[in-house]
Amino acid sequence: MTLFGKYKLSELPGSCAIANVRYSTAGHSKLVSVQPFVAGYRFGSVAVAHNGNFVNYRSKLEDNGSIFNMTSDTEVVLHLIATSKHRPFLLRVVNACENLKGAYSLVFLTEDKLVAVRDPFGFRPLVMGRRKNGAMVFASETCALDLIDATYEREVNPSEVVVVDHTGIQSLCLVTHQETKQCIFEHIYFALPNYLVFRRSVYESRRKFGEILTIESPVECDVVIAVPDSGVVVVLGYAAKARVPFQQGFIRLHYVGRT
Repeated sequence: MTLFGKYKLSELPGSCAIANVRYSTAGHSKLVSVQPFVAGYRFGSVAVAHNGNFVNYRSKLEDNGSIFNMTSDTEVVLHLIATSKHRPFLLRVVNACENLKGAYSLVFLTEDKLVAVRDPFGFRPLVMGRRKNGAMVFASETCALDLIDATYEREVNPSEVVVVDHTGIQSLCLVTHQETKQCIFEHIYFALPNYLVFRRSVYESRRKFGEILTIESPVECDVVIAVPDSGVVVVLGYAAKARVPFQQGFIRLHYVGRT
């Protein structure tokens, strides 16, 4: 919304869109690797945006003659969709995801469908929301829904495939079922404190981490200082439990890049 602005968005054609603001964690951070990726195959075109990492299949595809334009692991799923033996797009997506290993939340966009997929372990968060006009929204963070006046409805379940098209909403399940293994680093570092991850408040989790730390590793101190930003709420819990004053010792400069 901020990138395009309200009036530019109103001029764009179409009724559906996907985007990604995540930095690269696999491959190189180059312009060619900016998501969403768009590819054409025998039965049409598809765009994909991906949060997570795939840990298999790229070398096998390369051995079989597949050509990759980028170093991003996201390109793997496009190749699997294009080479699937199934005819309907939805079955191609299901077939591709059942062959992938790793942590992933995916959104696909075709000419007539929006498809959201979450990996069988539920490593990465993916939520559903709805705007006042009835439009469905998928996001990795619940706070993203607030920015566009969408109401949080529920999480996309592990192994779930959610399809939105002109007929409504359809939910399918991948064949692969695994024990849920959610990424705790979402609560420790990745997520903003003001939203829900895995149906739990990030703020409350971090505050609890601080209280537990007080019990497990008590120290004698005069003040407690946080390393911003993710450490602030943890220290609030620590300070309250230990009955020690919280003070600011570090100030993060928000106008420079990562150091």
